[in-house]
Amino acid sequence: MGRCLIIGAMYAGEWRTLFQPTPGDLVICADAGYARALEHDIAPDLVVGDFDSMPMPQIPEEQIVKLPVRKDDTDTLRCIREGRKRGYRKFHIAGGIGGRFDHTFANLQCLADCAGHGEEAWLYDSNNRMCILSPGAYSFKPEAEAYLSLFAYTEKVSGICLHGTEWELEDATLTQDYPLGCSNWFRDREVELSFREGLLLMILASDGAQHGKNGQ
Repeated sequence: MGRCLIIGAMYAGEWRTLFQPTPGDLVICADAGYARALEHDIAPDLVVGDFDSMPMPQIPEEQIVKLPVRKDDTDTLRCIREGRKRGYRKFHIAGGIGGRFDHTFANLQCLADCAGHGEEAWLYDSNNRMCILSPGAYSFKPEAEAYLSLFAYTEKVSGICLHGTEWELEDATLTQDYPLGCSNWFRDREVELSFREGLLLMILASDGAQHGKNGQ
């Protein structure tokens, strides 16, 4: 099974290589994300939305999921659910950061929903990529010129062990009201992270647009 790529209204061509579909991927546009996808030569398999921010797209009816304007799910969450129904468990969401902060925060909650389902989900813009992790052990390679920040998404995250960074942690606890985990940086060629309780927001951020429209 490939990835479910979700394109939102704030997409500006970042991470071009990542968001070019490969065989097995499913591309879903969230409402006005359809126009952004077309601007960057991405052909969606499905368009989901209430179409309050753009006209109904002129594509085959079977490629459209029309939502009511008055609803509980956001367009992004419904995109995730449509991907989930089709068996996808890896979600990459572009164009979901920026503009109205309530929309950005709602998309963070979508990451938490995926973590609760045991799925992998990432949210991107040109300077940031973020995910919410559930308890377990993780290993990843450092990224050039990227800062690593860890924040408690739940009230507290406990048992955190972090190795391979400038500031390491050993059986530490992060809480929602103190940003202890902000702006760490990589020291070793591999980073080891584990924790035993809570949900952890991980952000990889750069000062410049490392993955802008040119896809570099």
